[in-house]
Amino acid sequence: AAFASQPSHAQTGGVTALTGARVIDGTGRAPIEQATIVINNGRIQAVGAANSVQVPSGATRVYMSGNSIMPGMINTHAHLQYFKEMGGPVRDQLIRRLRLYADYGVTANVSLGSNEVDELEGLKLRDEQSSGTLDRARIYTGGLNAVGKTPEEARKSVDRLADLKVDVVKFHINGNPNDMNTETWSAIIDESHKKGLRTYVHVFYLKDAQAAVDNGLDVIAHSIRDQDVSPKLIADMKAKNVAYTPTLTRDLSVFVYETRPAFFDDPFFQRGMSIYRDHVQVLSDPGRQEKVRNDKNAQAIKPALQQAMKNLKLLSDAGVTIAMGTDSGVTGAGNEGRWQGYFEHVELEYMVKSGMTPMQT
Repeated sequence: AAFASQPSHAQTGGVTALTGARVIDGTGRAPIEQATIVINNGRIQAVGAANSVQVPSGATRVYMSGNSIMPGMINTHAHLQYFKEMGGPVRDQLIRRLRLYADYGVTANVSLGSNEVDELEGLKLRDEQSSGTLDRARIYTGGLNAVGKTPEEARKSVDRLADLKVDVVKFHINGNPNDMNTETWSAIIDESHKKGLRTYVHVFYLKDAQAAVDNGLDVIAHSIRDQDVSPKLIADMKAKNVAYTPTLTRDLSVFVYETRPAFFDDPFFQRGMSIYRDHVQVLSDPGRQEKVRNDKNAQAIKPALQQAMKNLKLLSDAGVTIAMGTDSGVTGAGNEGRWQGYFEHVELEYMVKSGMTPMQT
């Protein structure tokens, strides 16, 4: 936050020295206390303990005592979607959202599910980030989710995505009779792998997660929330290097607006009001809050979140690869309040509440 108030030196040239902060360098080593970071023309030139880094003469010093500096966060389950209620050109709105992510320290996102109106714009923004100066977060995208009523349709859905050069492929197993059958969604995994694409699955139930892992899935994109993860699933995920993104704030967002949450008054939250304002107004309506209080499905997510937090601890302790993700940015009525930028920080907080250490998160 202190550095955000001094952008000109880092972005437009010159030398800036950030001094006195705790630095987490992303390697897994212990934090560096009272560290110095030298930034020259927008790039990190040196980082280390104060006695090991020479600050160039004439550098602008920014004193960071009491703060921590860490690498940009990677959100492995985001949504870069167009909110028609906000209006404006699709591209301009998506860029605003990516800049908001960056303002909260989220420098890369994997968008797991576009809309028809924003799929191609998201891919264009992905392509443009490989050259020039970037003033927003990076985006990697799966485009529209893969679907099909038959294995043949499912493969064609993947082929279309592969032709668009998406980065990953996502599909849903919701645990209801309208799901694709196993033969159909397993064809998505098989065809994706033939095209060199990793697969992500939306699940809720242990049995569906196990079936997906059995059929070669790469990433579980939500928590398992119906029961404890089994020793078999843990062993299979480790053996096959299947990663796990818990999206705890996704579940929090389902019921937390039964009253006006205290974080609406948090200055850190209010930094995002240029994007958040419309949804804050919707969620502050007493009628909407009463509807959430009386919604059986919303109330059922409260114990589901507790189960999700327990399973995160079990999987993390067992050595399964854990990634941070939030499901933030998804559009549509009833999905208000999945705050891009702010919720990534809340997600880390809930990961720690689940039993992971701050350094693990």
